[in-house]
Amino acid sequence: MESFMYLFKASAGMVALYALYWLLLRRHTYFTFNRFYLLAALFVALAAPLVVLTEKAPEPLPMTEITLEPSMIVFTPAPEPFMTMEQILWLVYGAGIFFMLGRLVFRLRQIVKIIRAGERQRAGNFILVRAADASIPSFSFLNYLVVSQKDTETYGDVVLRHELVHIRQRHSWDLLWLESVHVFWWFNPILIFFKRSLKEVHEFIADELATNGDRMQYAHTLVGYAFGVSPNVLTNNFFDTAQLKNRIAMLTKNRSSRWVLGRYLLAVPVIIGLVVLVAARRAESEGPSTEQGPVEELTVKGRVTTNDGKGLPGVAVIVANSNRGTTTDMEGNYLINVARGKQLVFSFVGFKTQVLDVTQNEQNVIMQLEPKELNEVVIVGYGIVPAQDEAVSGQGESKLTKKGEVFTVVEQNPEFPGGLSEMGRYLGRNIKYPAAAQRANVQGKVFVQFVVGEDGDIRDPKILKGIGFGCDEEALRVTLNMPKWNPGKQNGKPVAVQYNLPIAFVLEKQTSTSSNGDKSPEFPGGMRALQQYIASNLKYPEPARRAHVEGIVLVSFTVTKEGAIKDLVIDKGFGFGADAEAIRLISTMPHWTPALKDGQPVDAKCSMPVSFVLEKKEPSVKMNTTNPATAGGSLYRYNPSIKVDGNKPLIIVDGIRVEGDLDGRWSPEDIESIDVLKNESATKIYGSMAMHGVVRITTKKAGAVRKDVVGKNIPENVLWLLDGKEMEKEQIQKLNPDSIQSMNVLKGEAATKKHGDKGKNGVIEITTKKN
Repeated sequence: MESFMYLFKASAGMVALYALYWLLLRRHTYFTFNRFYLLAALFVALAAPLVVLTEKAPEPLPMTEITLEPSMIVFTPAPEPFMTMEQILWLVYGAGIFFMLGRLVFRLRQIVKIIRAGERQRAGNFILVRAADASIPSFSFLNYLVVSQKDTETYGDVVLRHELVHIRQRHSWDLLWLESVHVFWWFNPILIFFKRSLKEVHEFIADELATNGDRMQYAHTLVGYAFGVSPNVLTNNFFDTAQLKNRIAMLTKNRSSRWVLGRYLLAVPVIIGLVVLVAARRAESEGPSTEQGPVEELTVKGRVTTNDGKGLPGVAVIVANSNRGTTTDMEGNYLINVARGKQLVFSFVGFKTQVLDVTQNEQNVIMQLEPKELNEVVIVGYGIVPAQDEAVSGQGESKLTKKGEVFTVVEQNPEFPGGLSEMGRYLGRNIKYPAAAQRANVQGKVFVQFVVGEDGDIRDPKILKGIGFGCDEEALRVTLNMPKWNPGKQNGKPVAVQYNLPIAFVLEKQTSTSSNGDKSPEFPGGMRALQQYIASNLKYPEPARRAHVEGIVLVSFTVTKEGAIKDLVIDKGFGFGADAEAIRLISTMPHWTPALKDGQPVDAKCSMPVSFVLEKKEPSVKMNTTNPATAGGSLYRYNPSIKVDGNKPLIIVDGIRVEGDLDGRWSPEDIESIDVLKNESATKIYGSMAMHGVVRITTKKAGAVRKDVVGKNIPENVLWLLDGKEMEKEQIQKLNPDSIQSMNVLKGEAATKKHGDKGKNGVIEITTKKN
């Protein structure tokens, strides 16, 4: 759109300068001044938008904090129309240029045809052409003077004197220059008036010099000249009916006073004002320069996009080895002043950092995704959704700001250990949806701001925007418990960097719907039903099983407005039959609930990762069972000393992590299943705490768990919290397990960070279903 803005500014300049001519200058007899004013006005109008004015840079505002938003399933709107509005404008503009250029070439060919058909004779510094067609009126073009046979016999001397003035003063070049401008500004009607006025001034000049002092006789000659064929707009014709009245008026008019020349000075403030209004701006930073000698400063602008051509907002644009930078706006555009030869560093979370040498004023960048960010995010009971509507970007250029020793924009961003995908897994494993929010059907985003220190520690977390009902506290808890990050770097040194992290709380059985009736497509029954469908229908390909190959297949597809699935494409695969199985799995899904746009069903594109993980169920798990006859009942006893491959595993009972001595008993008919996970199949879901394996026990009903909530090996001085309130151990023991929604254990620094000295011996947080 920058080119269209230039065309608009130049057009506005033409209108302003021609208005000055029409109001103050056109009726005066200083014809040569008027000629050069019209030509100069056109040049000034075209050049003014190209002028770059330097102005004092505004006081820099704090830079936009970096926002990190991982997601599992990506919803994107249906493809946009194949042509954007800008492309349509360029198409129309190009068609206009093509038409005007064709018309100009056609008129030039007509003139050349007339000259070639006539009898030519060189006469000094011009070529006399006697027109072969008697109906062609006399005219001049460049150094050719074409006269008709009729004019030679009757008005030969007058016509010759008049047209020679046009040739000697090169009036044809004026018209060619104006016609060339008209080709590119064909949409601006003011150029029609420019051409009309310039041709009129040409005739005034030629008439004045051709009269030989007898203006009245010359005027009679004009009146007596017979009407002929309409003139060509590229030539200077001796007779033009449209100009007859004005030419006679100027011939008989007294010469203008020299005081009138002062009016031409009025053009100076108009031109200055025009330049100030339409010239480009360049901010100049304050402070002494540390560079030696003159350095050429470039105002670099451009657009940062993703592979699909969409603008990427919030990208940090940094001048390498300096504290100057900016961020892209909502459309991905940026503007920054930088010395030629310097480098610009473009960085954004989840994309490869790019470094560009500054060589020109416009440099566009296409950001490439980090390949590792395509890994699957395992999320249970938690959603992370895009938040493009909340994205905030910097405006204009500013210096990198510090808040104490905290940067908000750096050359190398801090990174969660393992990258964006690993952060998604961490959040999915650790965030628990507060029961109060579930009952109140509360969904939304909690924006947490925190600082990643030079050593990678998380500090100073706070809620920028919350939704209450326990969600804010849960977001703070999971942020405080994060492992150390890889710190951000500026000039190669670790620095503290401020981050914004939006955490979306989304109920699984509901689809996030915006206020204007937009909704993503949904699998029947929601996310949990989708996971169950995949677990029940996915078949591990035999070639992959034999080769012990695991991996992720990323599939893109379209959910039509009828809910059908079509246009399946493998974006990332690993072969061994897994790609075909992923296509089969998704293509045989039942109809989805379609996406809504303004309340109406629409086609929508989705992207889904399908994970293939081999689960080995032959670990050395030792379990003791007692004979019902000797044990006094039909009981199943889980031995707390069991080990998986010689190490103590992670124990999960009905989705709740259990630590310490279980000493729990279940009736065999109450046990639904016992699963043992090892290696990547365990860590992919439960993270590093499952490095020694996972034993998952699923009962047929939550109430089958023994009602002793408090185990024997839990310290006496641990801090118990029931729905956020401190409770005694005895009160907890009376709690019915059926009423427990979730149980969370905090130890060490994680406990003291959240609860102070009270948590030094550990904290157990219990959330009930009734809260």
